[in-house]
Amino acid sequence: MALSDGFDLTAFAAAARDKSPAGRSAMFAQLTRLFWRRGAIMKPKERVMLAEILRLLRPKALPDQRLELAYEIAGSSLAEPELLKVFAEDEIAIASPVLFSQNRLAPDDLVAVVQARGVEHGAVVARRKGLNVALVDALAGLGDKAILTQLLADPEAPFSLTALSLAIDAAKTDFKLQNLLAERRELPESLAEELLEWASPAVRESLNTRFLFDAMAASPRQPLYGARVPAPDVPGEGSPETAAPAVSGETLELSPATLIQCLREGNLALFQAQLAQLANLRIGLVRKLTDEQGGHSIALIARALDLRRDEFAQIYLNARKQLTKASGIGAGDLGQALDFFDRTDQPQARAILARWRHESAKESLLDDAAMAIAAEIHPADNK
Repeated sequence: MALSDGFDLTAFAAAARDKSPAGRSAMFAQLTRLFWRRGAIMKPKERVMLAEILRLLRPKALPDQRLELAYEIAGSSLAEPELLKVFAEDEIAIASPVLFSQNRLAPDDLVAVVQARGVEHGAVVARRKGLNVALVDALAGLGDKAILTQLLADPEAPFSLTALSLAIDAAKTDFKLQNLLAERRELPESLAEELLEWASPAVRESLNTRFLFDAMAASPRQPLYGARVPAPDVPGEGSPETAAPAVSGETLELSPATLIQCLREGNLALFQAQLAQLANLRIGLVRKLTDEQGGHSIALIARALDLRRDEFAQIYLNARKQLTKASGIGAGDLGQALDFFDRTDQPQARAILARWRHESAKESLLDDAAMAIAAEIHPADNK
């Protein structure tokens, strides 16, 4: 099939000679329909060249003619992306049908349109189905509250941390945006804490329920390696009465080296206390996690705390020796633990550690509540 099949060359020549808006409109329409119907058999260079010719003719063609053509090609599976972009870049009344319809415009094409044309075009793109992360980032970057509201209300719109941060900045004086942000499943604890500082009372309550910020407020933040903290009281091997209390004012340094040193010296309790400090977990939970045979829990904590592979290996070997009272650990057991360590990425490990921390804080609240109830029921026992 020839490129010119079905194309009236005589009418095109007449339109080319007519310099009036009507003549330019006729020429624009003929080339648009040629591109639409024959674009698939054109070479890439021909499509690019024809798109540029249409861009030159576009401001000279009548708006009504351009709008009619936009509706013709908007949802067509035959229209090439290069042709669709010519109309997507037009003024908003003409671009809207093409921007809103499901067609062959790629996300990168839409990102370019949003960045070039701004809020009016972005507002239409935000209503499309199947947005991707890059497109949501570009739309959020416009900083328009109406667009952000549309995106946040769409549960299928994928929000990156960048887009969520931009939305939080825009939500400081917008209660609707605050509510929508608090409901997003992607909202991480760090950004939720930022939102908590100035959110409405209802949103603050929602965030506290979800992230347990009130419970975490009384819990110390995770120390940095090398920080010195008060030495905890750790139980000895015998009864609590025989445990050696920490010397008043004594401190210890938190680091992978001191964790390993505690285990080499046979002080499992001090190792667990230090690990609880570093991971910001309750000591009772850390004891349960270190009792786990496969070492997966310790591997997750090690990954989250950015320990090296060799540091984790030493901790695993020495901890297993302490817990099993064995002289050595099989190479197969160590290999499985290291394989799990290698397959676990740090963001995943930190997310799991955060969940443990929240669950641990929740248990602490329940324990405190139970003790308070017991004190009310049996006041004599607490005197």
